[in-house]
Amino acid sequence: MRNLYLFPNGRVGALEKDLLNARTWQMLLSAADGAEAARLLADTWYGRFPGLAQGSFESVFDAAQAATEQELVELAEDQGLIRGILHRRDARNARYIWKAALCGPVGAIPELERPGMFEHSVLEAALADEGARSLLPRAMASAAEKLSGMPSPTPLEIDSVLDAMAVELELEELPGMEPGFRRFLEALVDMRNLMICLRLVASGRKAGITPGALFPGGSASREALAAAALEGTLPDLVSETGNLERLGPLVREAVSSRSFLELERESDRILMDMLDAGSFELFGPAPLAAFLLKREMEISHLRILLSAKSAGIDRARLQRRLPRG
Repeated sequence: MRNLYLFPNGRVGALEKDLLNARTWQMLLSAADGAEAARLLADTWYGRFPGLAQGSFESVFDAAQAATEQELVELAEDQGLIRGILHRRDARNARYIWKAALCGPVGAIPELERPGMFEHSVLEAALADEGARSLLPRAMASAAEKLSGMPSPTPLEIDSVLDAMAVELELEELPGMEPGFRRFLEALVDMRNLMICLRLVASGRKAGITPGALFPGGSASREALAAAALEGTLPDLVSETGNLERLGPLVREAVSSRSFLELERESDRILMDMLDAGSFELFGPAPLAAFLLKREMEISHLRILLSAKSAGIDRARLQRRLPRG
C-alpha cells in the first residue's frame, strides 16, 4: 500500500497548497462587498473557473467541486474510494431528480451534475421501476423505494429521507479505509444528530425527538441522544462524548439562547482539525478522501462568506458563524 500510494499522496500534498490560506481568508473577510471578494477569489485556484467576474458563484463552485472529484478519481487506486466519490455525486443528482419529480412544477427539468456511477436515466427511473432500483447501492435503492411509497411528500419529508441516504452512503463506502477516517465520519454524524435534537427542542417539537429521527453511525447512540434531548441533559451527554466534548458549553448556551451560530462554527472547527493530514496514515486512500472533504468545507464556507458580503453583513457578525480567519 505504501508504494501504491506514493504518487497519489504526493500529488495530494501539492493540491493542498491550492486550499485558501489564513491570509487569503483574512482578506476575504475584510472585503467591502461581494464584488471585492470575487476579485480576491479570482487570484486564487478558483480563478481558473469562469463566472467569478459575473458573480456566478454557484457555477464556479460546482465546477471546482467537479474538478476536485475528477482529479481524485484519476489518482485513486482504491475502488472503495472511487465508488465513494462517485456515489456522492449520484446522491446529489438523485436529490435533484427525485425532488423535482415529487414536489417540483410539472415538467420541471432540474440542473444536474455529471453522472457518477449511474447515468441520469437510471436515477430518473428508480422511483417507479424496481429494476432500476436494483442497480443502485442499497441506501439509494431503499430511499427511492421509501419515497415512491409516500403520498404527496413535502420537501422537508423528502430532504429527511435523502439526508439519511447520503449519510448511509458515506458510512458504507468510506470508513473502511482507516480508523482515523471512521472517527471523522462518526463525528460528522454525531454533529448532525445533535443539531436535529437542538432544532426540535428550540422549535417546541419535542415529540419529534426519537431515535428513528436521527442518523445511525455516530459514536453517541441515537437512543442516548434522544433521551438526553427530552430530559434536558444534552450538554452533559455532549461533554462526555469524545467527538463532541469541546461543544458542551456551547450546547448549553444554544439551548438557552436558541442561537446555533457559535455551535455551528465550533463544530466546523473540530471537523477541520480532524481532517488535518496528520490525522491519517501518510500513504493510503484516506488523505485523498480528506482532501475532497476539505475542499467541500472550503466551498461551503465561501458560500457563507459571499452570501454575507452580498447582503452587507459586517465582518464581526460574519465571524460569529465562519470558522475561518
